[in-house]
Amino acid sequence: ACRYVNTLLKLIPPVLGLQEQLRQAVQSGDMETSHGICRIAVALGENHSRALLDQVEHWQSFLALVNMIMFCTGIPGHYPVNETTSSLTLTFWYTLQDDILSFEPDKQAVYQQVYRPVYFQLVDVLLHKAQFPSDEEYGFWSSDEKEQFRIYRVDISDTLMYVYEMLGAELLSSLYDKLGRLLTNTEQPSSWQHTEALLYGFQSIAETIDVNYSDVVPGLIGLIPRISISNVQLADTVMFTIGALSEWLADHPVMINNVLPLVLQALGNPELSISSVSTLKKICRECKYDLPPYAANIVAVSQTSQCMWLMQALGFLLSALQVEEILKNLHSLITPYIQQLEKLADETPNPSNKLAIIHILGLLSNLFTTLDISHHDDDHESTEVKKMPVQQGPNPVVVVLQQVFQLIQKVLSKWLNDAQVVESVCAIFEKSVKTLLDDFAPMVPQLCEMLGQMYSTIPQASAIDLTRQLVHIFAHEPAHFPPIKALFLLVTSVTLTLFQQGPRDHPDIVDSFMQLLAQALKRKPDLFLCSNLDVKAVFQCGVLSLKFPEAPTVKASCGFFVSTVAPC
Repeated sequence: ACRYVNTLLKLIPPVLGLQEQLRQAVQSGDMETSHGICRIAVALGENHSRALLDQVEHWQSFLALVNMIMFCTGIPGHYPVNETTSSLTLTFWYTLQDDILSFEPDKQAVYQQVYRPVYFQLVDVLLHKAQFPSDEEYGFWSSDEKEQFRIYRVDISDTLMYVYEMLGAELLSSLYDKLGRLLTNTEQPSSWQHTEALLYGFQSIAETIDVNYSDVVPGLIGLIPRISISNVQLADTVMFTIGALSEWLADHPVMINNVLPLVLQALGNPELSISSVSTLKKICRECKYDLPPYAANIVAVSQTSQCMWLMQALGFLLSALQVEEILKNLHSLITPYIQQLEKLADETPNPSNKLAIIHILGLLSNLFTTLDISHHDDDHESTEVKKMPVQQGPNPVVVVLQQVFQLIQKVLSKWLNDAQVVESVCAIFEKSVKTLLDDFAPMVPQLCEMLGQMYSTIPQASAIDLTRQLVHIFAHEPAHFPPIKALFLLVTSVTLTLFQQGPRDHPDIVDSFMQLLAQALKRKPDLFLCSNLDVKAVFQCGVLSLKFPEAPTVKASCGFFVSTVAPC
């Protein structure tokens, strides 16, 4: 491009000369012609923007080319039903911005003066293209067209996030001003599509850029309750926007009450389950120390839903309460599931019961993934309101988990031969061990015994992975070494038998077993000194595992052999 700049400059006029033909093609619905002309303009601009920017004396002709591409970006109609051209242009705007920002500061300032207005115009164009069609028109779209439009909006969101690097805080101010005028203009009510698009633009930036220091966020939080939500798409965007601002809410807890009622109300709408639960999870994670006043209400509303992700949100929430409040809310929350599980455990096994058991175990697993009061959050400011609860006596989470354990044993008395149920059981305790760490210690002996029973009945990777967690956290402690040693030897013995029968159909078990062996060598090499462990057979299993075609299995096997020499 640098060698043939004059040729490039000669190409611009004929390309610009295609604009009238492009407009006619758009008006007549000739998508093939408009598509082709757009590709020509984008190819010239995208591949040679740096060289053409350098030609300062020809800046007007290149700006004309940029405006032609802008027309292609804003081509009338809804993607992908009325047009498929606009998506071709998005990468050009990335390239142009990168080239402008690559100049030295003085030269960059000159180009910014010319192109910042262009990029503000681009934002307006993109937000217009991101607008949903009318409800009636959208109802006629196929599921494939709706999915393409969703992906197109994600591409627009990514572009807006990137453009923020050039426009900065002024972009947020511009979006906020437009939204404010829209919501406060009572004489000319706006369409929900326009409101949704502006919110979507703000959400796109807030999800990836730190907006905690933006002076427009307080105003936006104040505007959100004024939005008349009459549509699922608008409601979804409102939810996701609130979620994107959860870190800001953590720094400004007085504003939580402005938006939390909207989120809790949305939880009752099945069509908003994804957005509302995702948003509540973010708020509970980021603002958990400020939520105790709302805890009872959140738990009460949440009990109307059986969403897996919602249980993770409640885990964050309960973790910040005082111990007695944790127990109170925890019992209130899980008692209905415990009662269902107890009833199912007494019934004759059948497919519907199995699905119900797996679902309940999944809910409990997600709850215990985030429910943790075992450590202080040192990074959080230590005000009286925001102190972690001081734990006295046994961890209440472990107390409840022990009750769940007893019920799970009852379930396994009839479902021990079912691999999916066993896997769901392992998931509960693997996540609990990772979360509670040393606080899980009281349950180690009984869990080791149950794991041995499960693995002896149906060997599967999830049981080995849980064994590996126990080895990693507890094997070095003398009090827990005996049960972990017994479990390790049992798992090894059963797996060696599996190798003798032919392990080729179980690459996941072989993978997990190799990882367990490597972990044992790192954390407690004494496990390999047991007289009843056939070390030679274990080593041979590692050699056989290297021959597996699955890359993860081979990698795990290599990790085992690396660990055998590491202690030396």
